[in-house]
Amino acid sequence: MNGQEERDVLFARLFGFTAVIQSGLLVRTQPLRSSTPSSDLSTFQAVLDGLIALGDKKSWLRESAWWTIALVVDVLKESNVSWKERAVLTMTEKIFLENKTWSPEKVALTLKLQHLDPNQNWTEFVAPAFKSSDLLSGGNLSNLARILKVIIIRLSFLLYLIHNFYPGVYHREW
Repeated sequence: MNGQEERDVLFARLFGFTAVIQSGLLVRTQPLRSSTPSSDLSTFQAVLDGLIALGDKKSWLRESAWWTIALVVDVLKESNVSWKERAVLTMTEKIFLENKTWSPEKVALTLKLQHLDPNQNWTEFVAPAFKSSDLLSGGNLSNLARILKVIIIRLSFLLYLIHNFYPGVYHREW
């Protein structure tokens, strides 16, 4: 498979995961007419594993894959599935215990998960990268700035590319 075909397959997988999540199929409580069973925790875990693997496969796909994981948090928050608490615990284990690297996407997802489950002991998940479970507290600002610096570098590089390769699009005042 050549590079273009590999990119097409990766984007197709991401699109498929996003479609399943946004359609509500991931957290449906009633089976469909076609005798497909209702959603369960194992299906949820498979989608989550697929998205994490997709983000780990290519660095340029990580942001989109983690954005889709953030959609999972939103859909899970609004759902009434019986396995909701277990799903949140599964997410926190996979995102924090199995993946120790911090990125801007992981910071955003952490804030969403903390809002979804405020009673969780977040200190054990965010330590040792952060001093406090409140990522926006004063003691965490230097670590947070170091992690978010990646976004500034990405945006600077993007503006550099636009300015040099599409001079009519980029305006000096931006």
